[in-house]
Amino acid sequence: MSQEGIISFQDVSKSFGDVQAVDGANFEIKRGEFFSLLGPSGCGKTTLLRMVAGFEMPNSGEVFIDGQPMSATPPNHRPVNMVFQNYAIFPHMDVRGNIAFGMRKSGLSKIDLNRRIDEILELIKLQGYGKRGAEELSGGQRQRVALARASGWILTSMARRSGPGSWACSGASTPRSGWRSGGEIGRASCRERV
Repeated sequence: MSQEGIISFQDVSKSFGDVQAVDGANFEIKRGEFFSLLGPSGCGKTTLLRMVAGFEMPNSGEVFIDGQPMSATPPNHRPVNMVFQNYAIFPHMDVRGNIAFGMRKSGLSKIDLNRRIDEILELIKLQGYGKRGAEELSGGQRQRVALARASGWILTSMARRSGPGSWACSGASTPRSGWRSGGEIGRASCRERV
């Protein structure tokens, strides 16, 4: 595990009965890297994500987040968020409430929290939608709200540091072993434009 690694899988395996979903996965996600898991249904993509979030435990191996082993850390104490495939947003909250949800424990003042939510709404092109409920949004709008809720800190930090559109990214997809059905890992290295 390198100093740059934020998430690391070391010899991680997970099976469900006779089905081996993940078999000896070894890889690392570095800071500043956009990372994607690609592959057919059943190759272990969701299982890997669920193990990072703590919703599944590996049968063997270890998942590390920021250098710390996560096997004894419950999901609600892990420094991660997860956006599910159905883009579920909280139906009892409006758009602003959904985005604010992950940032409320931060200790921000109400003024600073509202300022950050405004920045995120602008970044995801949903200014004026803050008071709308889930049923008043299209599927794409719900997806953007779910992503904003899960990554609000990152989005505001990137926007404030550099302004929208000022990041340069390049990427590649590489086949990896340890997956039941030949999944791939996509990496994108991102840096600020100067």
